[in-house]
Amino acid sequence: MSFSEKSRSIAPAFRLTPVRVFAFIAVLWAGIYLPGLGTLQLQHEEPRRALPAVHMLASGDWLVPRVGSDPYLRKPPLLNWAIALSCKLSGGVSEWAVRFPSVLATFALAVTIAGVAGRGWLGQEGGMIAAIFFLVNFTMIETGRLAELEALYIALTGIALVFWMTLWRQQAGAWQLWLLPAPFLALGMLTKGPTHLIFYYGIVLPVLLQGKNARLLLHPAHLFSLVLIVGAPLAWAIPCSRAVSAYSPGGVWRFWWNQLASRVSAESDEHFKLSTWLLNGPQTLKNFLPWTLLLFFLWRKQTVAMVANAAGSTSRDLALFLGARWGMVATSILMVLLPKGSPRYLYPLIVVPCLLLGRALSADDGSSIPDSLEWIWRRINLVLLAIVSLGVAGMPFFAQGNRWTLLWTCAALFLAAAMWFSRTARAGTPSGPSSKSGPLAAEAMMSGVITAIAMMLFATLVMPRVDSANKHRPREMASAIRAALPPGAQLWVLEDSYRPFWYYLEPGLQFFHGLADLPARAHYILLPDAQTKVFLQNPSWQSSPPVLILQTVDNEHRAFDLFARDAKETQG
Repeated sequence: MSFSEKSRSIAPAFRLTPVRVFAFIAVLWAGIYLPGLGTLQLQHEEPRRALPAVHMLASGDWLVPRVGSDPYLRKPPLLNWAIALSCKLSGGVSEWAVRFPSVLATFALAVTIAGVAGRGWLGQEGGMIAAIFFLVNFTMIETGRLAELEALYIALTGIALVFWMTLWRQQAGAWQLWLLPAPFLALGMLTKGPTHLIFYYGIVLPVLLQGKNARLLLHPAHLFSLVLIVGAPLAWAIPCSRAVSAYSPGGVWRFWWNQLASRVSAESDEHFKLSTWLLNGPQTLKNFLPWTLLLFFLWRKQTVAMVANAAGSTSRDLALFLGARWGMVATSILMVLLPKGSPRYLYPLIVVPCLLLGRALSADDGSSIPDSLEWIWRRINLVLLAIVSLGVAGMPFFAQGNRWTLLWTCAALFLAAAMWFSRTARAGTPSGPSSKSGPLAAEAMMSGVITAIAMMLFATLVMPRVDSANKHRPREMASAIRAALPPGAQLWVLEDSYRPFWYYLEPGLQFFHGLADLPARAHYILLPDAQTKVFLQNPSWQSSPPVLILQTVDNEHRAFDLFARDAKETQG
């Protein structure tokens, strides 16, 4: 009898149920993605995603997204709509409300993996492992907590793939197979344009070819699904571009086409860097850590044989496994080898290795997986649990009365205590859960909880201190500008290029493109330092030159000058 078989035979009874799996996924998601969500300021591209939402709430115009006063049509508006709705439902604009749609989308895909693929293909154990692998990897932990396009884009593409793969394996009818994923793909078009279809069909086509089922592509249901996918964004693009006089009805689509073409061309505003291009492959593997080292199990002959011969397996199980495996590899290689390829372009594909590993590690209780994997995994988990437990012990000393820090401190203490109790209770049973739940599932659960505890520590104690070390953050810069203005004063900003601190000056900010655009009532004006000399030399200011009242620097070390125009001139 092998080590795994022996441990399963003596372990206490434990059965995974849909409710238990859902509860665990919800706790894991909350522990990783909610701590500190509203603590850190918006940064990088986050304000660019939030500004159109702020404008929508203030103006009531939900058709044309705007950054500043100009229409922002480089990206479709779904994330802007989601942020605006989140702010409206939560009672106001905040960092928490702006980021919550991304976090909620991440949860939706994790639940879909466990609920749809888990019940219809992977089994409860495999679905839970796949959901854990999705929630606990570098890519999702980094992007799933940001008000960026990636989390929503990954979720919509991933949900579509989970539905399609599960339905195809169950031999569902063609109309169900093609139409159920279509709404999510249509929403993906409204998130970031058509590039996600590369990853969708990058999996669908190899699976159909492997299963000798390519004729499904010619079914009317597939053609109708394409009409829905293209029609949804078109229903927004046409009225939006008509509402903006500077663009024709096809203007929005030109933006998307240019962005899609840039993926396969070396021509762009950025210079091609050979060193960066050569690192695309390693960085792609790095993004799936810590599970990258498990990917080799997908190519073991024993794993393929196990999938083919597992209880309840059909010919489609093997075709789905092999087709998705090769589709994942081929699409990844294609994208990283493009002149403008980037590891982040592959984010929508991240659900696929999670599903395949969930299948490989759980079919027939993972009987083909070497016992050494469980042995190593257990000890790594034990070391990591000891490390995060030391951090949890120190959390109460840094809470400083902050209610959210206290909340996450209590949650971390509870989870750490539960993990140590679980380890103690299983001391006499090396593998953990019973034959109803394999040892690898137990270790995946342990890894997930340890990650949640670590994120509670990092997000509540470390990140705020790192964030506060930057003295030129957008919020502080905006506060300094507002403090220099009289109460209720309206500020006019030269709209030369987007700046993150604009978000913290809203609402009520006014923009202009040139001195001729400034009305007589424009008393307070903010200019980039590089533009100040040109504006001061304008003849219209010679009789009553503006007074410099503040000089400030943003987080990218760009200087800005705040001027006050003469009051008499303003009144005239």
